[in-house]
Amino acid sequence: MSIPLALLEENARKIRALEQELRENELLSDPKIQFLLKTINEARNQRIFDSKLEHLFEFLKMFNTDAQRTYDSFRPYGPEVLLNQGDLHLLDQMDGVKFSIDPDKLLTGALVLGPQGMGKSRLITSICKQLSIIRPDIKVLILDPKNGFSSLSVFRHLDLGKMSFDLSSPLGVEQDNYITEFMPILANITSVIFGVDFFNRAVDDSLSQLRGYGGDTTLCLKDIYESLAKFKPKSFRTQGYLDAAKFGLSQLLGPSNIFSCRKGLSLDWLFGENTVINARCLTGEVECKGLLNYLLFWLYQKYRNVSETKVIKHLLIIDDSTRFVGVPNTFHSEKRTSPLGHILAVLRSAGVAVMFATQIPSQIDPAVLALSRNMFVVGNINGENNLRVLQSYMSLTPEQKSSILRFQKRESLAFISGSAWSRPVHGWVPFVPDEAEGDVNITDCSNMIVPWHSLTEVPKSEAPKPIKQVSNVNTALDKLLLDCIHYPYSKVREHIDRMGVSVRVYETAVNSALQEGYLLHSMSGKSVYLIPTKQTYDKFNVPVPYERSVSVEHSFYVGLAAHLSKQCKGLKVQTETPAGQKGATIDVTLINGKAEMFAVEITLNTGNLLSNAAKLQDTSYKKIVWLTKDAASAKAVKAYFNKITSLPNELIDKFEYSHFSKFNSFLKKGIV
Repeated sequence: MSIPLALLEENARKIRALEQELRENELLSDPKIQFLLKTINEARNQRIFDSKLEHLFEFLKMFNTDAQRTYDSFRPYGPEVLLNQGDLHLLDQMDGVKFSIDPDKLLTGALVLGPQGMGKSRLITSICKQLSIIRPDIKVLILDPKNGFSSLSVFRHLDLGKMSFDLSSPLGVEQDNYITEFMPILANITSVIFGVDFFNRAVDDSLSQLRGYGGDTTLCLKDIYESLAKFKPKSFRTQGYLDAAKFGLSQLLGPSNIFSCRKGLSLDWLFGENTVINARCLTGEVECKGLLNYLLFWLYQKYRNVSETKVIKHLLIIDDSTRFVGVPNTFHSEKRTSPLGHILAVLRSAGVAVMFATQIPSQIDPAVLALSRNMFVVGNINGENNLRVLQSYMSLTPEQKSSILRFQKRESLAFISGSAWSRPVHGWVPFVPDEAEGDVNITDCSNMIVPWHSLTEVPKSEAPKPIKQVSNVNTALDKLLLDCIHYPYSKVREHIDRMGVSVRVYETAVNSALQEGYLLHSMSGKSVYLIPTKQTYDKFNVPVPYERSVSVEHSFYVGLAAHLSKQCKGLKVQTETPAGQKGATIDVTLINGKAEMFAVEITLNTGNLLSNAAKLQDTSYKKIVWLTKDAASAKAVKAYFNKITSLPNELIDKFEYSHFSKFNSFLKKGIV
């Protein structure tokens, strides 16, 4: 029923008055308001007109009530079309609009600021949990000196007190140059101005001892300290420089064994998975700075020559970062440039992002402040020096700066450089519920570390000894390779028990096999697998079981899925089943006692999901299982198919998602 002519003029008057009030309150550009106004103007009867007009009045009333209760100096708020620019949800603006960004925006570095207990850890936890789902390719490492991230159950947890690092260079980097280039950074960390020459001489001496050592080992900072102790300067001044170098390095070594070992933890292994390092054992500022600088230096050496990218590969999160990147110590009012500036700039261009969390922003290294382009303030920040950092960073007005003093718990201010909304966003950090309390499962990595002993305590090898040692290593290597061929799905301890060797001999054999290309190291959840390559089978004249596979690792996991399936009674298992298309195959086909068919597709990444799914159309499989190496990858695959629109719904309804650690229980519950 159309609107009577007598009411049209009255309705137009109401609309004009309402638009004026919306304009005065800066609400006219709101997308919801625009939609309601359009609906009112197009209303065909009075009932619809009155209903939509009432909605507008309720919206305006709610806005006026909120404005009377709380005055917000950060108005105007950002519109939804400019705030919702990606999949990573950072916070909810005060008006309820979600602020989401592309995760790669964090590549330019970030600062998370706020007092203890106000929500910094919840914000970081929220970001980490989201990244593990939407971007499992980003590997996150958290340095946690306060044990504040034990709730991240999907992460691997390590205890720094049981870890040690040597000075092994990344693959492809010359070892001697790698150690020498670290010495100026070491001098900066230990505040040794005139002792760099002593560090370089100690490196030369340690390398000389290493070449004469009769075993497989590496250098560490403890070796350099031992070499410093042998020097005997001729003048009082140089003796002072040497004493300063020894004292500074002793501060870095500290009471722990973080930099004292004959063989340390592999950093490739450390950065290969989402990891939380419990660093409560760190007590000194020099130890903290030394650890962070060394980890960043190793990444810098690994990626310094790669092509520039705008996609994040690694994200490092440093909690309580003032101890790790505090203002450098200076002497005689002499200002020194921090080495972190150049390192962070190179890492950014290589896809490595770093996020620093602290309560005292004014005490952060100026190089870190200058190169961190994104900022989050969670809770109230006190102190004029701290507020001045925030004001200059986000171009705050004096009124906005003062309002930060009154922030409540989880109340946040976020500034993202390069986002569509160029102003700070005022809102609330997403609520992350506490997980059920329980013991954190600490991954034991002690079998990867060889304790330290002095190189001078071991006699130099005589001429015949290296031949004997190489023979022993080759014998252990052959045992390892044969064991991996006959028992490809065994765990580390099972290999060691069958070989009948020590952990040290086993680790030496593994390293040799990896370097020579006989084995591939792969992780599925917390399980470590050593995958024999075609070169290994050729060495022993054994037929290669996966010549037709796209990749050795993919073929290995196809075999693992078939092996696990065969453990279930009543299941017929077939691999590489033709799918109808030319050359296309199904990784594993399962048939249960009811003659129902199930397809299992192994996926190591999300790159070819659409093409793999397309080959499964018009097939008679009851269910299609996407099997991944870990839970995070399974969630990423599920998220991908939930968003896809090019596949028919009846096909997607058949999809199930699992990972190897849960595959046995999945088979028993869903297939057998």
